[in-house]
Amino acid sequence: MNKGLLWLLFSFLFLAGCGLLSSTDPQFSREKYDRWYDKEEYQKALNHVNERLESYPEDPLLWNEKGYILINMEQYSEALVPLEKAIEIDAESDSAYNNKALVYNETGEYEQAIVAAQKAIDLSEEEPEQFINMGNALSFLERDEKALEYFNKALAIDANAPYAQYGKGVSLYFLGKYEEGIPYFENFLHSYPNDIDALWYLVYSHDTLGDYMETIPYLNQIIDHQNDNPINTMDYKGLMLTYAGKWDEAATVYNGIIEQYPREAIGYYGKGVLQIQKGQTDNGLQSLEQAVSLDNSLKDTAYNDPLLSSVYQHELFKSIVE
Repeated sequence: MNKGLLWLLFSFLFLAGCGLLSSTDPQFSREKYDRWYDKEEYQKALNHVNERLESYPEDPLLWNEKGYILINMEQYSEALVPLEKAIEIDAESDSAYNNKALVYNETGEYEQAIVAAQKAIDLSEEEPEQFINMGNALSFLERDEKALEYFNKALAIDANAPYAQYGKGVSLYFLGKYEEGIPYFENFLHSYPNDIDALWYLVYSHDTLGDYMETIPYLNQIIDHQNDNPINTMDYKGLMLTYAGKWDEAATVYNGIIEQYPREAIGYYGKGVLQIQKGQTDNGLQSLEQAVSLDNSLKDTAYNDPLLSSVYQHELFKSIVE
């Protein structure tokens, strides 16, 4: 599995340790900014903080807030300027250092993220976010054992911190400890029930463990909430049902794919594999032939598919894959 693709979730945003900074702006309101963030009205928040900075240019919390707003707007390089200004004014701003670590994680500068996160940790060990950001950077660098240590430290501060739960699950997954990681993804889903990445980790974990039917509820949830074409997830569901010996249910899935996507090869391929598993060899090979006619690259897939080993020597199969 590609860690980079499945760690898109770690684009989460937080303003760590903001309570440790004091604002000189009497109109500063944490609740006001939070309402803007909740509604994703980032430009309104940016306009407001810029206006307040005109009156209070030496307020580190306002500069830190500006950096955080720009992070939300995915203007990561621009965010570093106000964050550095916040640190220039208040060198003890663990929040600004932590937000710098978040920027570096987003831009792929993981070694710099480690330096910034460590500075935030040195300044304050009372918040879980610094440890989460450190764990993220280490995980992206494939230093999963070390990353696990920091996610555990975050959980020692807040046992219910969702992203620490998620990070620990990811670290355990890439350490091959699939069964141990499952409860952490499940705990994370209590806070973010439709998070696609966490759902996929649970699917892959149960698949690797051979618990094929355990994947089905998660795959159904992914299908229900995918905004793009769910055909590949539907195919995965059919494959899991096939492995589990639930052939009638798998047939329903593949027939549904063919009905919805009659010009896509994947439905015919899955149906063919299933028919061959059920001993319907001639029908199965005809389905495979139709799949290959729609997508010639499936020849290689079929040639190496262990579920088709029973027909490797069949003349029609040979003609399909040659």
